[in-house]
Amino acid sequence: MKTVVLAGGGHTHLEVLRRLTAERDTEVKWTLVSASRYHYYSGMFSGFAEGLYSIEDIRIDLKKICEDKNIDFIEETLESFDPAKREVVLSSGEKLSYDRLSLDIGSHTAPDQIEGLAEKQIQIKPAHLFTERIDACRKAKELVIIGGGAAAIEMAFSFHQWKQQNGRKYDRVTVVASGEMVDEKSDSVVETLFDHKGIRYVKGDAAVEVTDRYVMTESGGEVLYSEVIFLGGAQAPALLEASGLSVDKKGFIKVNACLQTPDDSRVFAAGDCAALITHPYLPKSGVYAVRQGEVLHHNLIASLRRGALMDYKPQSRALILLSTGGKQALMLYGKWRQFGSWAWWWKDYIDRGYMRKYQ
Repeated sequence: MKTVVLAGGGHTHLEVLRRLTAERDTEVKWTLVSASRYHYYSGMFSGFAEGLYSIEDIRIDLKKICEDKNIDFIEETLESFDPAKREVVLSSGEKLSYDRLSLDIGSHTAPDQIEGLAEKQIQIKPAHLFTERIDACRKAKELVIIGGGAAAIEMAFSFHQWKQQNGRKYDRVTVVASGEMVDEKSDSVVETLFDHKGIRYVKGDAAVEVTDRYVMTESGGEVLYSEVIFLGGAQAPALLEASGLSVDKKGFIKVNACLQTPDDSRVFAAGDCAALITHPYLPKSGVYAVRQGEVLHHNLIASLRRGALMDYKPQSRALILLSTGGKQALMLYGKWRQFGSWAWWWKDYIDRGYMRKYQ
């Protein structure tokens, strides 16, 4: 009997689960280890923050999927793994042996370079923490979001919209971005919308310290906060480097085009925790992680059978739909930038369609 351990319930492993059938090879045992029973779909976080979606709208029951497909489900956190022993250690201290290990454990949001952030922030990653901690962000009189990417922008608009609709219009949302928020063309649209809605932004000035009351910036600026969250990019879980396998300069585990670690053919990785050697600048995004599922499913099985492996080739351009609050959105695709209600309805249609595949 061969054993495949899927560590983490991220986008890629969710697609692997969908492709597995209850009538599959009985000589292979599959086990999913996840810190939460549920997969929370990050594409709908902004809508949940705004109050447009319920918790049931944005989550998928991993345990139920596993039960339906005769897959073992363990609701625990991966603490470490040892490639030499072919063994993973869980938060309870339990050890599991594997023939193949696949990592889809995501990332966290507490960079060491911002002094005081880890102690002061509301940490909303890993994803299963999001729904438990969102209320403090909604009700913060001074909410500061550190980061300028898509997630930071969407959450700023969403929290602002929630406040406007729930009697907190005098609360303030501030975005602190060290550089461009998206890109030059998109930023002009985003900044116009921020100005129109009254969302404050500090651009081109990095946060360097979080004190008890202020986010301090590189230029010496002080941004008052009552709650602060960091959405400035994925940070690698320490256990990846601790495994002894190769990681990139940010600490994410290196994988080849087959999503296989170059040091150990029995270990695979995908999603945010993986650094693709063939595409080192691939964004950490569910848009890419979902597409990795087909390749990972095939390669895990093929590697056990000593069959031919597939290469993962990212799409050259990805459609990005950024919710801007009030059921409006900004569409980014290649050089196109379009804004309107139709873009939000398109996003809603895509997101609900994605959820129907798994719920």
